[in-house]
Amino acid sequence: MKTMWQKSMLALAVSSAIFSAYSQAQTTEGTAATAADKAKKEEVAIEKIEVRGFGATLGKSLLQKKVADSVVEIVSTDDLGSLPDVTIADALGRLPGVAAERDRGNASSISIRGMGPRLNMATMQGREIVSAEPSREVRYEQFPAELINSVEVYKSPLASQVEGGISGLVNMNFVSPLAKDKRIINVTGHLMDYQLGHDIDGADASGHKGSFSYVDQWSETFGVVLGLTYQDQPSLQRETSSWAYNKNTADQGDVNGDGIREAAPWGGKTATKLGDNQRTGAMTILEWQASDQLNLKYDLFYSEFDIEELEDQFWFDGWGNWGGGSNWNYNNSVAKPQIMTKADGSQQLTGGGLLWGAHSANNATWFQANELLSTGLKSVWEGDVWTISTDLGYSEASIKSRWVNVTSTYSGPTPLDVQWSTAGGRLGVVVNEDISKPEYYKVNGMTVDSDRDLTDEMSSLKLDFERRLDHAVIDSVSFGGRFSDREKDNDVQSWWQAVKNPNVSNYGRRYALGGGLQSPDMYGFNNWGDLVQQAFGGIDNRSAYSKTDQDRINSWFVSEKNQAVYGMVRLNSELFGFSYTGNAGVRLVKTDSESIGYQFKDNQYSPVSVDHSYTEVLPSLNLNFALTDETQLRVGLSRALARPPLVEMRTGFQLDSQSPVKTGSGGNPLLDPFVANQLDIGVEYYLSEDQALTVSTFFKDLKSHIGSSTDKLTLNGVTYDFTGPVNGDGGQIKGFEMMYQQAFKNLPAPFDGLGFYANYSYTDSNVYEFVPKDNPLPLGGLSKDVANLTLWYYKAGFDAKVSYNYRSGFTRVGSWTPSEINSIDAETTLDASVSYEVNSQLKLMLQGQNLTNEASTSYFDNDPSRIGSYLDWGRRFLIGFSYSM
Repeated sequence: MKTMWQKSMLALAVSSAIFSAYSQAQTTEGTAATAADKAKKEEVAIEKIEVRGFGATLGKSLLQKKVADSVVEIVSTDDLGSLPDVTIADALGRLPGVAAERDRGNASSISIRGMGPRLNMATMQGREIVSAEPSREVRYEQFPAELINSVEVYKSPLASQVEGGISGLVNMNFVSPLAKDKRIINVTGHLMDYQLGHDIDGADASGHKGSFSYVDQWSETFGVVLGLTYQDQPSLQRETSSWAYNKNTADQGDVNGDGIREAAPWGGKTATKLGDNQRTGAMTILEWQASDQLNLKYDLFYSEFDIEELEDQFWFDGWGNWGGGSNWNYNNSVAKPQIMTKADGSQQLTGGGLLWGAHSANNATWFQANELLSTGLKSVWEGDVWTISTDLGYSEASIKSRWVNVTSTYSGPTPLDVQWSTAGGRLGVVVNEDISKPEYYKVNGMTVDSDRDLTDEMSSLKLDFERRLDHAVIDSVSFGGRFSDREKDNDVQSWWQAVKNPNVSNYGRRYALGGGLQSPDMYGFNNWGDLVQQAFGGIDNRSAYSKTDQDRINSWFVSEKNQAVYGMVRLNSELFGFSYTGNAGVRLVKTDSESIGYQFKDNQYSPVSVDHSYTEVLPSLNLNFALTDETQLRVGLSRALARPPLVEMRTGFQLDSQSPVKTGSGGNPLLDPFVANQLDIGVEYYLSEDQALTVSTFFKDLKSHIGSSTDKLTLNGVTYDFTGPVNGDGGQIKGFEMMYQQAFKNLPAPFDGLGFYANYSYTDSNVYEFVPKDNPLPLGGLSKDVANLTLWYYKAGFDAKVSYNYRSGFTRVGSWTPSEINSIDAETTLDASVSYEVNSQLKLMLQGQNLTNEASTSYFDNDPSRIGSYLDWGRRFLIGFSYSM
């Protein structure tokens, strides 16, 4: 990261300045009681929860949800290291209407109310954070649960909040040290065992993770939080995948000669990933109650995320039968073509064989290093009637990644009869010869694909004023503004390296793919790094190569400046005999962007820059009616926006302005945001401090949608038939959510430790992606059904829970390549954990994840018969401890 070190030093200087100022002034500041009172105002006052363990987390979260001033879901705990999850993504996936998507077996990105990552946003301490993804998508597995105190998912916005999420805003909070009345030190450690590692030769099944947190009040007016985490986790995957289908009738062949052409996958692969994922996290918070009125808080969060994965792959080509070019191969294989006829009379190959079929061995390593820094200084001055707060923030993320693939020449027996089938819902491949023998292969080259250096930086300044009123309806009036400056730079370069030492030998190995998958044995290297060093002299530095024109097309820079002002009133009155609280306000947002890159126009490469701007008015209203002491009715009305993914705002044009029909493709810097008008209505019935039933409905009128399609686009006065990301028609998104939780404390012992938590959400929509044209895919991220059921038990220090999660099928829109859109099948996962409090300080824990060994499967073209990938990650187990003092 180009400036991360400098920014870290700046952050350290800021923290040192605060500490220095504190040291000079502590003898003249307010009393201990005043300082503690001021700090505690930042936390919602709640009743004492008797239930401990997982039930305590649910109870605290429930009481905060009850007094919240908008529709919100909350995961909250009293202390760092107490959340019963590996990452924040695990905790989010249990909330009503929230569904997590898995990557490498980890809960990663999320959908809220059926809308994918493009329509939600993330903040930390109320401050927008950036992303190392080319889009705006935030990967929540980078945030260790050990360092987060609470997470809020706002489903109806407030005018005072940062704009940018239509489905919801996820806000992660740190602990406030002055809100605590004692020193807290917590140490955790876990050992990991990934079962898939025992099933694949050469894989490492073991991992470990640990954390340290320290919360203290160094004086009556100064507090500090320090946190560190480290995790070394196996990254394992077993896979068979079909490639995309030859779906254009004009390009297809007619294998059986019946006059009807057949769709078929272009090819497929069998593959493994064997590697590790290392994550380091650190956090610092310094809080100073400078006077009775003034509170200063500085926070810094840092995360480093390194992945190195060895990928052994067999690629199989030629199945798509372009123009009938493979008819002879199909008809001369031992395996006869398997053809299905669909309801519309079209035909599709579901299996067959190709004599003289093509294959290649690809042995690659994926290198990825992510960093995230988020830091800021917040001041709050609270007078008798006025409260003034400022927030200065900086966030930077980076990723350095590349896929380095070693290719080999095959010299084994021919002809190969490559037979494939998608029967049973996953790809199977059989070859008549043993193609995995190491002596059949000799390295012939190495491709460094997309050596990427991406940085995303944002500086922000927020200023808020609030005046309390003595009024029959309005409790307070607030207003303020925010300015942010964001820059995302994606620098990509690719090259090929020739073999320097052709005499290298005895480096290959073979092993079974396993898992009941039908595949030849895999071919790999004994030591990939040694082979690359011996055969190629190592991986060259990118500076040894000149950028190609295609590298320049693939690189891009986008800057975005956002200015927002708002006004809001907090309400507290009666209507129709019912008391209510709430807020009403409006936010005015102006966005200016600049996209810089390269274009290939009329057979010439040249630099290009495109400016764009838009303004939106975003009103909001949130009301909470107390129908009875136990029942409240929530109503929310709002207009919200979500900005276009930054990768889709790139240039990278390929334009033809000379032909009669002018055509173009690439990114689209002229994209306007997603915009929606929203309605939320919910009833919440709180029977006790740990028992509640909530039901809510929502309706969103999406005025515009962004997707890949062909539309008109005007650049420099020329209108093109443009293929790429475009603004298109929106539609309606509607649904309902239900949640019930209860601690059965009235049951006879020992059953009085039982508890139950369940939620279900249903979402329906007439919003579709723009492809395929004849059968458009549902809105990205939309699962009609999402459910969670958790049974828990706490008694005498024994804490256990079992969680069932279900998510129906959904559409995945690629974060790296948004034009890659496919369908993910429904998933059901089962997780469990058990812990025992040996004493008030020591707790022992055992966790199991994905106990049903659920794989992830996909398909193409909104057609379940067009089988895509089958990804197996296996079961996972963690054993560990937590020690507090």
